Amino acid sequence: MKFLCLFLFSALALAVQPAGAFADERMALVMGNAAYQRAPRLSNSANDANLLAETFKKAGFTVVDARNDLSAQDMRRALRDFGAKARNADIAVIYYAGHGIEIDGNNYLVPIDAQLENDTDVYDETIGLDRVLVAIEPAKRLRLVILDACRDNPFSKNMKRTMASRAVVRGLAKVEPSSPNTLVAFAAKAGFTALDGDGKNSPFATALAHHLATPGLDLRKAFGYVRDEVLQATTNRQEPFIYGSLGGDDVMLAPAAAPAPAPVATADTSASRDYEFAERVGTVEAWESYIAAHPTGFYADLAKAQRNKLAAAVEPKKPPAQAATAPPLAPEVAKPVAAPKLAAVPATVTPFALTGSPTSETKSIAAVPASTCTTRTARRGNDAVGGPFIPVSIKPNVEGASVRTIAVAPNGREIATAGDDGVIRLWDASSFRQTRVLRGHSGPIYALDYWTDSTLLASAGWDGKVKVWDLRSDGQSLTFDAGAKQFTVAFAPESSLKYLASAGEDGVVRIWNIQSRELAKSKLDHQSADPARAAVRSLSYAPSGSGEFVSAGFDGKIRFHRTSGAIDAKDAYGRKALRVAYSPDGSRVVSAGSDAELGSARIFDVKSGASRPLIGHKDYVVSASWSADSRRIATGGGGHDKSVNLWDADSGRMLASFAGHQEDVEAVAFFPGGTRLISASEDKTIRVWDIAERRLLLTAIGFGDDGYVSFTPEGCYAGSNGVESRLSVFNGSRYELMSLDARKAMQEPAGFTSLLAR
Repeated sequence: MKFLCLFLFSALALAVQPAGAFADERMALVMGNAAYQRAPRLSNSANDANLLAETFKKAGFTVVDARNDLSAQDMRRALRDFGAKARNADIAVIYYAGHGIEIDGNNYLVPIDAQLENDTDVYDETIGLDRVLVAIEPAKRLRLVILDACRDNPFSKNMKRTMASRAVVRGLAKVEPSSPNTLVAFAAKAGFTALDGDGKNSPFATALAHHLATPGLDLRKAFGYVRDEVLQATTNRQEPFIYGSLGGDDVMLAPAAAPAPAPVATADTSASRDYEFAERVGTVEAWESYIAAHPTGFYADLAKAQRNKLAAAVEPKKPPAQAATAPPLAPEVAKPVAAPKLAAVPATVTPFALTGSPTSETKSIAAVPASTCTTRTARRGNDAVGGPFIPVSIKPNVEGASVRTIAVAPNGREIATAGDDGVIRLWDASSFRQTRVLRGHSGPIYALDYWTDSTLLASAGWDGKVKVWDLRSDGQSLTFDAGAKQFTVAFAPESSLKYLASAGEDGVVRIWNIQSRELAKSKLDHQSADPARAAVRSLSYAPSGSGEFVSAGFDGKIRFHRTSGAIDAKDAYGRKALRVAYSPDGSRVVSAGSDAELGSARIFDVKSGASRPLIGHKDYVVSASWSADSRRIATGGGGHDKSVNLWDADSGRMLASFAGHQEDVEAVAFFPGGTRLISASEDKTIRVWDIAERRLLLTAIGFGDDGYVSFTPEGCYAGSNGVESRLSVFNGSRYELMSLDARKAMQEPAGFTSLLAR
């Protein structure tokens, strides 16, 4: 009881902390030079500086140092003082409005007392951009310089040249910041000048004020909005430009507004609300969780009745019918294979060779007591049924690789993923623990496919290799050499294991005979005068076992390969077709791709070839997959749209959309059982989504040293030894190292079996 009271008191104390209690230290230096002594006065620079100073104050910056009409000595002093303050800053920003000058590819800010009679005076009378960057270098998370100084140089007409070769150029020169997480924003692209506009403020400063202080808006997106607004205001005469780069995490100058506190519910209201959610889930586990949270009362009696009813209806599961088992792929001596006539590169086969024992998952962390982080089976907002809600999230220090492909084993027990590091990771589908890794490719892996009995796994990579892995052995693989980057691979769904198809960059579809270890057939599939448009990005076999398949290429076409040898080509996309897949019932095909403006997913009728789009993504579509009953489709977006969307295949209606990935969604599939979706992204994460509850269940990342971590939004995690060094805990405003207490509260040694059970 004492612990519970202490926990509740601590949680209440955290809840009533002021919004800025855990805020980043954000500091800004704003300088505006207008009253030039040897050049015409600037009409807007002081106004622009004042506007940006107010913008940073509204954004909640802890320090905003605003100074106008600075001499050279004043500017140096201001930069020196701000540099000292920036040692404690997470985010440091310097905004300058005034004259700037470029000489020999270097940029300089011009104080109001500059005379600049000779070109060499620039080195003595102005402030180099390098000096400005030094002032913000100590900042820990973001270093940002904004230069509204891309004006015509007023000194150039009277400035004497000491060397004819010394170039004094209009506008500012392109910069390449050497420090990480550093951006330099210009009012206009390098070599171009900016406009002051007709109003009190310049178009650039006006747009900055509109977007930089938007709560929760990522800085890159904010500058994108600034660019669009300035282009519109200047009729495309001025385009702001950003130099430098940031990592994958969102960076915002104004943190997202804290959600309004939820009203306190009475005991009866809470019980009623939780009952609704348990009823919506409708499983024995959900009712057990409800009863544990509300052991007595009217609703508890109803919950017990519901639980008993469900438990009585559950019959012992019959063992699944034994699927046809693929014969073991024993090592054999490879037969010589001649290069096909139509293939531009040779195709060879390497016999089975042991590539080394697969790396097994390291033992689960067991140095701490039993976990208190219980799995949630139903929740609303910050309330959870089944255990205390842990108000933290986990942010891994991402050291993995972009994930390009997912394959779900037909028996539902295993999930395979692979990507840019050339490693295949096998995950237990019930707990999402990494069971082992397979190594053998020397480049990115773009495709995986399971054989029908789940004992074999095929992979295709950029090293030109197509491999068949025997999952019953210690990593033996049969290797075919296609000689060109391979994007797709698929087993032919016949009664016995025989053929495997692959295709890739050279536009050649190759059919490999697994039994004879030979190339059975190859043909140039997607012909194009442009080699970059010839690649075959995806192919899928018809489930009937007829040998028919469909392919999608960078030429934007979908091609149906009939048993008669005829090929029906459909112009599906204006740019690239990226994914294609037969429905399990064989009646339809779904595709994904990119048009000139927006991409879309499309459904094709196999017999008639008629198609209709699935409208909902805001940019190109990268991936698509069918549910086992052919009634639903999942798609993954790219570009400006990184969502995972769920569709009704008959009506084309979008049923749900899941947001969270930070980069293109390269692969999407239905989780075993069909109640979840799994997606993989260039952002290096694998995510599992609950369809009914419309929420993220867990995120997983595999690391280069074969370690891994799986974690939930609520804060539970499971992983390999030492994974804590890669994790940090969100305390409400920033990420911090994980403490021992946090480990005890959040560790989930058993994995997420109960979370993924449905």
